[in-house]
Amino acid sequence: MIDALKKGASSVSWYFKELMGDNDYSKYCAHLSRHHPDQEVPTEREYWKERWARQEANPQSRCC
Repeated sequence: MIDALKKGASSVSWYFKELMGDNDYSKYCAHLSRHHPDQEVPTEREYWKERWARQEANPQSRCC
C-alpha cells in the first residue's frame, strides 16, 4: 500500500514538473550532448534567459 502511494506521488510530481517545464534544462543538456557534442552547454540561468527572450521575441499561443 505504501509503495503504491509513493508511486502515485512520484507520478503526480513528474506530471507537474513536466507541465511547468522544470525538466526542460536537463532535457536540453542531454540533447546537446547527444546531437551537438562540440557546443558548450549553457548554465541553467543562461538557458532560461535565452528561452524567455526567444518567447518574448516570437510570441505564440499560451494560456497566460
